[in-house]
Amino acid sequence: MRVHLPMVQMGNWGAFPQHSTLLGRIATMHLVPKTAVVIGALAMASCAYVDYAKHWIGDFVASADVRRVGGPGGHVSMKVATAVCTSDPYVDTSLWLSDLTSTQLESGDFQDGQILHVEMLFPPRAGETPIDSSATNLSIRYILISDGTVGLYEGGGFGYPIGGHQDGAMSLRVDPSGLTLAESTDGFVDLLSPAVLNAVFTGNCDDVAGQRLADAVDQFITNSFGRTMYVRSDRLNETGLPLPAGL
Repeated sequence: MRVHLPMVQMGNWGAFPQHSTLLGRIATMHLVPKTAVVIGALAMASCAYVDYAKHWIGDFVASADVRRVGGPGGHVSMKVATAVCTSDPYVDTSLWLSDLTSTQLESGDFQDGQILHVEMLFPPRAGETPIDSSATNLSIRYILISDGTVGLYEGGGFGYPIGGHQDGAMSLRVDPSGLTLAESTDGFVDLLSPAVLNAVFTGNCDDVAGQRLADAVDQFITNSFGRTMYVRSDRLNETGLPLPAGL
C-alpha cells in the first residue's frame, strides 16, 4: 500500500523540488530520512487499519501466490478450498490453506494440489517483539503436488494476526517470504526455487478439524516419501519415534 504525499513518492527521492543552491540541496538531504520515516509509519498504520476492517466485516479473502525470483520460472496461485487454524502446544497457532477439500486431504487420493502450513511461533507485541517485515515469527511449509510427484518447500516470514484461535477465527497477512525446495520425490521438477510467497489466511479456528487435517497431511507426506518426515511433535513418544497409529 502506498501513501502519496505532495511532491514525495516512496523510493523516488528525485520527486523533491530542485534547489539551485548548495544549502538547499543539503536541506533536502536532511529532510529525506525524516520524510521516509513518516511515510513508512503512515503506510503501516493505513494497511493495519484496512486489514482490521476487512477482518471484522468478513471481507478478507484467503489466497496464496508462489513465484520464482531472480530468473525465469514458475508461478502458482492457490484457489483456496480449505482454511483452518488451530491452537498448537509447541507454537502459538497453526494455520492451514489448501486448494483441496478436507475430504480429499483425508482420503489422500489426489494427483495435483497445494498445501500451505504456516506456524505462528509467537504473536508480535509492541515493545516486546520485533514488528517489522524483515523479522521472523512464522515458520512456513509449502507442499506442491504435480502429476503425483511432490515438492516440499520451506521458509520463514513475518505476519501480524488479527483475532486468534482463542477467538474462534483469525486473519493473517503473510508478508513476502522466501521459500526453497527442501525435499522432493523422484520426478518432481522444481520450477520455483528460489521462490517468494505472498499469502492471506482467514478462517475459523477449530482444534478438531485442524488436528484431523494435520494428521492427513502427515500421512500423505509419509506415504509419498516412504519415510516419516512431517509428524507433529505431539505424535512422538519419549524416544522421538512416531507413536503407533491409533494412539
